[in-house]
Amino acid sequence: MRTVIATLYVGTLQVEATPKDVLSQAEPLSPTFVNAASFRAFYWTGVKSGSAPVNVAMRVWARAVDHNGVPLGNGWRAIGQATIQTPPLRWFRVEIPEGHWDEYRIEVRSATTRLVYSRVIASQGYWKE
Repeated sequence: MRTVIATLYVGTLQVEATPKDVLSQAEPLSPTFVNAASFRAFYWTGVKSGSAPVNVAMRVWARAVDHNGVPLGNGWRAIGQATIQTPPLRWFRVEIPEGHWDEYRIEVRSATTRLVYSRVIASQGYWKE
């Protein structure tokens, strides 16, 4: 089996008390990534400059959709949460391994506003022919 790594996002994220996803979308029903069923894991990595530490709460939502993009079942399902606490200028990495859903929402918030330089990558495994 071969693994392919795809970079899905690179940029800055201002994390605030109001929850939003890692692409800075504040609408709670908007997915962060769509057509994601072929990925087996996502990784959010980031670093914060300055002298203040990173202290970010994260929650991951997932859902299945039909061929028209309409959510199946009860819609969003919480599949994980974490608190990221690191000193400034130190990279962090969070793995989201439950990779079989059609859409994901990676939501973050922080009591104190923080600017985080971040990147989201995904791994996709396939059989070598």
